[in-house]
Amino acid sequence: RVLREVMVMHKKEDIGLPKPVFKQGEVTVHIPQEVGSHIVNAVKTGGIFTDTYEKLTIGHRESYHEDPNSSESDRQIQRLIRQRRIHLLKEKISHAQKLGAKTFFDTLLNEHIATTDFQSKVDTCQGEYIENAIKRERKELESKVDTCQGEHIENAIKRERKELEGRGGAIADLNSGPLTAASDHFSAETFIDRRPVKAVVYSSSSSNLLDVLEYFYDKFDNANIAEMMQGNIDVMAYELGRFRLGKKEGKFCPICNGWNEYSGKELSGCKNTLLEVSDAAGNVFLIESERILDCVGNPVEMNRLGEAPLNKYGISKKAWKVGDALCIDARDPHPLFRARLSEEQWAAYGSARCKELVAIDEGEGVDNYFGPLPCEEETNYGQLMVSLRKWQPCGKFHGKPRWNHLRKKQVGWYTGPTLVHEEIETVKEDVFILALDASLAHGLDLSFVTHLYLLEPIDDAALLEQVTSRAHRLGATGPVTIETVNVWHELDPSTKKFRKQIASNLNDEDQKRTSTAICEHCYRSFDNITLAEEHEIRCDRNPDSSAEVPLFHLSSV
Repeated sequence: RVLREVMVMHKKEDIGLPKPVFKQGEVTVHIPQEVGSHIVNAVKTGGIFTDTYEKLTIGHRESYHEDPNSSESDRQIQRLIRQRRIHLLKEKISHAQKLGAKTFFDTLLNEHIATTDFQSKVDTCQGEYIENAIKRERKELESKVDTCQGEHIENAIKRERKELEGRGGAIADLNSGPLTAASDHFSAETFIDRRPVKAVVYSSSSSNLLDVLEYFYDKFDNANIAEMMQGNIDVMAYELGRFRLGKKEGKFCPICNGWNEYSGKELSGCKNTLLEVSDAAGNVFLIESERILDCVGNPVEMNRLGEAPLNKYGISKKAWKVGDALCIDARDPHPLFRARLSEEQWAAYGSARCKELVAIDEGEGVDNYFGPLPCEEETNYGQLMVSLRKWQPCGKFHGKPRWNHLRKKQVGWYTGPTLVHEEIETVKEDVFILALDASLAHGLDLSFVTHLYLLEPIDDAALLEQVTSRAHRLGATGPVTIETVNVWHELDPSTKKFRKQIASNLNDEDQKRTSTAICEHCYRSFDNITLAEEHEIRCDRNPDSSAEVPLFHLSSV
């Protein structure tokens, strides 16, 4: 009685908050037939092959092959790690052999599933599933809005036509009705959920989330994605603001016209990376990474970028090496870039001093300027072969004159406008994906989110409620869909047939598919929808439940 008098309890059902929608998504990852054959042969022969580890990691051989570009000490460490892995694997396999063919088979299969190769396939399949789901939801939303607008205009025209006829007038054609009908506000009868799709991809594994995020960056524009995974609090707050408001703040560099995001700290030097390259004629100049069309094999290895093609070199900064041969687009003016400043303008900004510093450091220093490109008219659409010399932020190339206490000399040369002189601008973005690490999700207000994708199942009801409550909370104007992306492996037909032979009581894989259902009141998981519905009728947290709550239970307050 005392608690009822002094406390004000706000429940979600009291404010009519739409209930969350739980879904179970499924993706299938196929086990390579080659891996299945190795496992079957090992079980049949009963022997432990020397290259077990290699055969279980088909498609990811770089994980145990030595890197020819690494040092001798690094190669020695790689050999020791590989030997240790093989030793532990042999011990596990030897123990599994003693427990029967089925255990032996499952042990080898689980070893492959635990490899980096298989996990990479899992992350790719999950990313593809979420990508298709988001695109489908966005397309359906556009279709619903267009249909709703058309129906509303048609009904408004019919209503005004009827009113006009009642006053003695007439309208011969339905489409010739009053144009003012199109500007009427939508009524409650024509309302649909027109919230923009805002999807959160949630995971407790940073490595899995990074792999899925890498897939998203390959399929969506960078402006469509926000990250809350690591970094300072101001950076994460900035990313959350982009995702929520659909806009970003920052400044365009007056030198390279690159975008610099404003996250609360003063912007002094441009952080966009510029590359210093040289052509066959000996010209040394700066370019943007977006100008790179392709990189040429030898000296650039074909597997330098992993599975990505070489034309992704420009966005693969970690793979850059001095001396790489690049094909660039040297057109100036260029339809996608701002025209370069003339040599006369750069002379006014101190390019003469820059050339002196370059000569003193013999081209090995940090100085250079974003001058005109040496593009000749006879070149093929501005394509030019160059060699990579170095790269660094634009602000370091164009340093302001100052005294360096460590080097005990005057450094810097640039006297032109910098980011400090530019005004902060607001640019609209279509940000509809947020990659959210579980460790950073506590206390967030995601009431505007429409979809929440879980990369791993959450069996703990309290944890699932906590995650769901980030979006299903006060302020939400519509339901949130929580979808768990479950992953299943699929064996090739011959391997699957052998597996059934050695385990007659093995259930068919199709019967093991996800059928989990979740109570929308207490968030407990059940094996099927029937059990969940039976529980909801007597759930203690269901306001319509007939179950009696103990007098001293917290839910009775």
